[in-house]
Amino acid sequence: MKSFLKMSYLDFKGHLGPFQVEEFITLDTMYPFLSLVFYCLLASFAFQTNDLTKWVIGNSYLLCTNVCIFSLGSSFYGERCYGRIRSIICSPISKLQIILQKGFFPCLVCMLTTTLGFLAGGLLFRLPFHKINFGMYFLILLFAMMGACSLGLFLGTIGLLTDQMHLILNTMSFIILIFTGSNFPVTQLPICGRIISQILPLTRSIEAAKMIFTGYDGNRLFELLVGEFIVGIVYLLLARVMVYYAEQKAIKKGTLELF
Repeated sequence: MKSFLKMSYLDFKGHLGPFQVEEFITLDTMYPFLSLVFYCLLASFAFQTNDLTKWVIGNSYLLCTNVCIFSLGSSFYGERCYGRIRSIICSPISKLQIILQKGFFPCLVCMLTTTLGFLAGGLLFRLPFHKINFGMYFLILLFAMMGACSLGLFLGTIGLLTDQMHLILNTMSFIILIFTGSNFPVTQLPICGRIISQILPLTRSIEAAKMIFTGYDGNRLFELLVGEFIVGIVYLLLARVMVYYAEQKAIKKGTLELF
């Protein structure tokens, strides 16, 4: 475990190397928070309401997009640029462990960013904090960020097979914005949209987080959390499959340049 934490920290620190503290805070906190404010104000005028609870909750969960999608999603592509991809593919260490190491500290950062965004947005738009069970909120948040980071790691492994990661990551960020129910209910989507929403992380956790403000059924909440956990595990397994496929293809072609 000590070795896992050490390697996780070194990987995380390596990706933060080019950034000053203020740059990191601006990129991963202030910019996403301004997006939250924008969508909440848009909802206020569009729906003619002052109760912005569900929009603050939904958009606070999307604050993880910069880290989960763009940082983790470009992690393996970045390793190729740094010249480390050969060491990763040829390493005798478990590839699943390598994948998990890349996601551990980003998951913690996402939880911190989402919490700060939620609290700041709640103060700005006067959310009824007295109605919140914060223990339940942090439990939901943990499952949500685990699922989102798993998706980011899966997207990152696609970088072993293609150089079109900018297109893929930007497309996925808008898919998450539209289909997770952060700004309008999933039930308003067409059938194909609802199917897409069910295979995405955050959909169930956003619904669960909204429930803690209005009262919730324990059985329904349990179903949502289990579903979110399963989605996260599936994306982790898909990430491992992608790395295995890249390994086999590299052996067959005799090169790590797979595109």
